[in-house]
Formats: sequence, C-alpha cells, structure tokens
Amino acid sequence: MFDSEAELRRIRIALVWIAVFLLFGACGNHDTVIETDSGYSGDETPQPTSFPLEHNHFGVMEDGYIKIYEYNESRNEVKLKKEYLDDELE
Repeated sequence: MFDSEAELRRIRIALVWIAVFLLFGACGNHDTVIETDSGYSGDETPQPTSFPLEHNHFGVMEDGYIKIYEYNESRNEVKLKKEYLDDELE
C-alpha cells in the first residue's frame, strides 16, 4: 500500500510543477501591440521612409534629410556615409 501512496504523491508533485510552469510560462509570453494614429487619411498613401540602394547601401528620409548608410555584412555594422537636405535633391 505504501508504494502506491508514494507513486500517487510523486504524480501529484509532478502535476503541481507542471501547473506552476504553465502558469508562469503563459503569463510571460504576452506580446504588446501598440496602434498609433499616424494622421494619414485613407486616400493618401504614406511615402516610404527608407529605400534600398546598390552595393549594401540604403537611404533613410527623416526630419527633412536624406541619409545614405552603408551596411558591412562581415562586421554587422551600419555606417552613415552622406547626408543631404531634402530640398537639395529637387
């Protein structure tokens, strides 16, 4: 009789550990989604703020400037190469 009681006790302890693990595991996996109103109406198409260029370069438009960056794959680095005012290119 003692063997079956010990086995039931081990099963109960294992079930408690599984329940605790699932409880805390489920609580920690919540993704937060933040929706913002960007001010665009449904008729307007927002302009992209980044665009690809050749030879591991890409451009970013922000605050009235166009910034050209270079990506170095071997070092996993991004380096600012040039910066232009948005008005200069028109």
